[in-house]
Amino acid sequence: STFLMAAMDGQLPLWLAEVFPLRAKASEWTSLATCELKVIGEAAGLELEASDLGMCVDGVEKEPGQNAALKPGMVIVAIDDKPLIGLGEEAVSETFGAAFRDKAKLTLLSGDELKRALVDRDSNEECPCDLDEENGPPEEPPEKLANYELLNRAQSSTEYPATVRIPVGRGTVWSLSDESLESLRRDLEKLGENEQVKAEPKINRDGNIESIVLSGLSSQIAQARPILAQIIQFYREGQWEGADPRADTSVRPHLGGGPDGDDGNLALQIPDNLQDLDQFMYHDHTADIIVHSWGKTREEAFEQVAVGMFNYMTDVKNIDVHVVVNIEAQGHDLLDLLYHFLDEFLFVFSAEMHISRYVEILEFDDKAFKIKAKGYGEKMNLKKHEQGTEIKAITMHMMKILSPDRVWSEVGEHSRTADESEDSLRRANAGFLHEAFVLLDI
Repeated sequence: STFLMAAMDGQLPLWLAEVFPLRAKASEWTSLATCELKVIGEAAGLELEASDLGMCVDGVEKEPGQNAALKPGMVIVAIDDKPLIGLGEEAVSETFGAAFRDKAKLTLLSGDELKRALVDRDSNEECPCDLDEENGPPEEPPEKLANYELLNRAQSSTEYPATVRIPVGRGTVWSLSDESLESLRRDLEKLGENEQVKAEPKINRDGNIESIVLSGLSSQIAQARPILAQIIQFYREGQWEGADPRADTSVRPHLGGGPDGDDGNLALQIPDNLQDLDQFMYHDHTADIIVHSWGKTREEAFEQVAVGMFNYMTDVKNIDVHVVVNIEAQGHDLLDLLYHFLDEFLFVFSAEMHISRYVEILEFDDKAFKIKAKGYGEKMNLKKHEQGTEIKAITMHMMKILSPDRVWSEVGEHSRTADESEDSLRRANAGFLHEAFVLLDI
């Protein structure tokens, strides 16, 4: 077998021991493994996504038949003994693409174990959101801002084969008529011809469509995704005609999109209470980013952390209001509610490419932990909007919510006392009684 547990011979790559000095022995890693990559032609049958930790394995197809060690949830941390951890997303894509070949040696770790190792490594370091900034954060030039490099970096010149699945709805499937299904297939075939990708519906055993699968080179998939979002939107609109709205909890804009991702020239009237408050900032974190927001109410703090999330993807000041989306979120506690609130907006972006410049919470039930909200903005268009970095996921790690007298965090709920950040206390004294901290996976 080409599968080798690295712990068998007690060997641990030196670079891995340097990155995680608390785990300097192979026996301290339970998932560490190596195997050979199998490539036939240019296809490996893998769904891969670049991250700062390496190349994440999101899916493995039956052909061409990869080693059992190469499975969803694993992260390729090195290829042909070239480390990928810590290179940055673009450099990971370049390094992996340059070494992509049949029988390339892959070094693997599970994503969960990697995240635990990061927490262990950083546990003795102070969280940026807890720093005692007696005089406030220092003024920094634009090139030092957390998202400056992400907003201005060049596209990778190295290609690699990739496959992504775009869901047609959150936890839902489509049951199209034969005529509609044939029409969808023609549209996907036309998309494939124009963008040089392969686009196919993924149909489950009951004959319902779960997602659309895009396969091709990484840059071609990136170009095809906004167009696919428009196609999905077109058919989703048709799906809702005469249907029970409770059967599909997906969110759709009130207005349709125009050509080239433009949502048209008709601007919606913005409620008078919505303004560009800019009540958020970013704190750097290993491989991720922390969005920190504040408000005079809990609703305002939640709204601003959502705007801060979108602003990390693109400058929201360049977003016009042509579309309104509605979301509903529910959690089992306050932290879980914040997670699902942001996750609903992130899903709208994934499915519709919608960026909200303003977020308005209409209902906030802090007893049943439910939120109803609107997002005001438009579909992201790379011809118009500067590309920052896409948020991959919301995380619960290091999440924190502050009220005038209480603090909720992953370690529990407690009273807000003088040991909290002095900067936070000053904000409270200035009338910003509520804050939120959310770690985003980028």
